[in-house]
Amino acid sequence: MKRKQSLFENLKLYIEKGIYPLHMPGHKRRIHTPGFSSLYDFTEVEGTDDLHHAEGILKDSMERTAGLFGADRSIYLVNGSTSGNLIGVSAICPINGELIVARNCHRSVFHALELRNITAHFVYPEFDHDFGIFGGVSPEAVEKMFQKYPDSCGVVITSPTYEGVVSDIAAIASVCHRHGAILFVDEAHGAHFGLVKSAGFPENAIRLGADLSVQSAHKTLTGLTQTAFLHMKNGLVKTENIERFLDIFITSSPSYPLMLSLDDCTEMVMNEGEKVFGNWAETLRLFDEKIMSLRHFRVLCHGTDSLQKHGFFDFDKSKLMVNCRDTHMDGERFMEIMRERFGFELEMQLSDNALAMTGPGDDREQILRFADAVLTLDREEERGNIFSDRSEGMSLMSMDLCQAVTIQCAVEAESEEVDISEASGRISSEYVYCYPPGVPVVVPGETLDENCVEGLLKLFKNGYKLHFTKSSPYQKVIACIKADKK
Repeated sequence: MKRKQSLFENLKLYIEKGIYPLHMPGHKRRIHTPGFSSLYDFTEVEGTDDLHHAEGILKDSMERTAGLFGADRSIYLVNGSTSGNLIGVSAICPINGELIVARNCHRSVFHALELRNITAHFVYPEFDHDFGIFGGVSPEAVEKMFQKYPDSCGVVITSPTYEGVVSDIAAIASVCHRHGAILFVDEAHGAHFGLVKSAGFPENAIRLGADLSVQSAHKTLTGLTQTAFLHMKNGLVKTENIERFLDIFITSSPSYPLMLSLDDCTEMVMNEGEKVFGNWAETLRLFDEKIMSLRHFRVLCHGTDSLQKHGFFDFDKSKLMVNCRDTHMDGERFMEIMRERFGFELEMQLSDNALAMTGPGDDREQILRFADAVLTLDREEERGNIFSDRSEGMSLMSMDLCQAVTIQCAVEAESEEVDISEASGRISSEYVYCYPPGVPVVVPGETLDENCVEGLLKLFKNGYKLHFTKSSPYQKVIACIKADKK
């Protein structure tokens, strides 16, 4: 029997293909954590400290990190921003409590709502129909939610979004604090914010007034995959709550190589930040300069496309979202061509868009080669303005559906599969996701209406890859609470 190749051997073969990563992690396999080997894989013994009760070298390391990010306290997470969202939501809201939650939050936020049986009052971000993506959450929308749901103890929003859209955190924090509520920001894609002012990235949420934020160190910094930071500020979040849920949601045997890579993120920024971030910013400037002549493809807030055209509060220029609406291809085909013809692997595609992520570890020549590849495809287009409504399917997630019961009640209720075309008026018992980015299209407990049913069928028709947590996506059915169990 032929021996199967080891994981190491298979990964080595992939590396040898020479495909350039236009996706996370931000180190791009070019910036390495010192001493990353089994030699540094410790457990909690005398002298190595304990993440759950840090009093020595880990405490010192996390204090340096807190100083860098402007936080009162920073905690290393080895289970990703997913664990940070579970910890944060659980810490700021009691069981059966109420929270105002942005409808475009990551699924881990919804899982926390489910576990704590929290009643979520959804605030909907603006929707950019031009690119078919979510915009930011407005302070005015948050204020209206507090007027309607004054018992809400906090607000949870995502900023920046996967695509790079940034909300007005300072104004939203002001609204929250005026109502005596906590602001928790899922800033998973913004770990690079506010660290090197001259690089021109937006300020981070903690410095803008957020009480709690979570950041993925591996997405846009140099941490290893599944590393993240949880930052606290202002004293509104009870430390004992954070520590309680840290014990629940983080492994009791945290990986020292992962924590070492988190410490190295801090050291890199403190010692080489100006140089590394300056190079990154200059690379993005040169990318913009190169793509000014695009006629058919567009890159969100880059080149001739601007922040003002979309009405966003701010934007993370490290994200390169290529829109194919005025071409003969969709995002999936664009990704395939980039992979097969030009040797680039992008982060994700959704409808008319394909997302390339840059990071501090990028090679400038490769990013400019990507610009040349887009320009090559642009020149090959015979004509533009071939309008497609593929991205309009994503506007389904901006529909204000009625939340009939809590997520937990809906998930745990007896359910039955219902043909989607006949599901209007029924209460969903499962999540339906487009992944990536992991934002639910349907949340358990929501009453499906005709518009939602039509939208789901449209997503199927337009080739979206939908994920159902109970049903098979191939049967076009959805799990709903049994009719006699509502």
